[in-house]
Amino acid sequence: MKKIYSSILEQAIPFYEKGRERDVAHVKWLFKTIPKYVRPDELDYDILMPVAILHDVGYSAVPKGASPLNLDIRKLHSEEGAKIAGKILSKLDYSKEKIPEIEKLVLKHDNWAFGDSFRDEPILSAFNNFDFLWVLSPDGFKSYQQILEKDAPNTIMRIEEDQKANLDRGMKWFNDRIEKFYNQLLSERKKMH
Repeated sequence: MKKIYSSILEQAIPFYEKGRERDVAHVKWLFKTIPKYVRPDELDYDILMPVAILHDVGYSAVPKGASPLNLDIRKLHSEEGAKIAGKILSKLDYSKEKIPEIEKLVLKHDNWAFGDSFRDEPILSAFNNFDFLWVLSPDGFKSYQQILEKDAPNTIMRIEEDQKANLDRGMKWFNDRIEKFYNQLLSERKKMH
């Protein structure tokens, strides 16, 4: 993996530390997990990886304790995140041709909450698979439980309902490796709880 992605992560961490609890763990999980399930020949890593690394930096600019389930907060963090992403990438002298696309995708990454399926945007489609899968990782599951204020069985039920809603909206797994990973993580959470 390119060194520039690690540099982007280093620049993003201070913003994540100002944001929500567990966001540092979230972005580090995405950073190490995505390359295991999406090959560079499948998608443009020079867009996918910065989007994955920078997508939630905007939570550093929203009020502490604001619910990420609130649609106004989702919109605000995406708008602020796109601005911060552009600044970080420009500071690192990232490809000037790629920055506008990365900013656009950071701005749109949570538009699934507003009904967007990302059918015509493979990078956002794949990224959103992983952003959703985070809630089934050990740290992500704890975080989602806290957000939902539910016990483990009800959190699992909510995740399954969310996945059904994703499929009903036309959101698909980017590839079968990611779908298998979802089933593996879901099975692990069910066994533990």
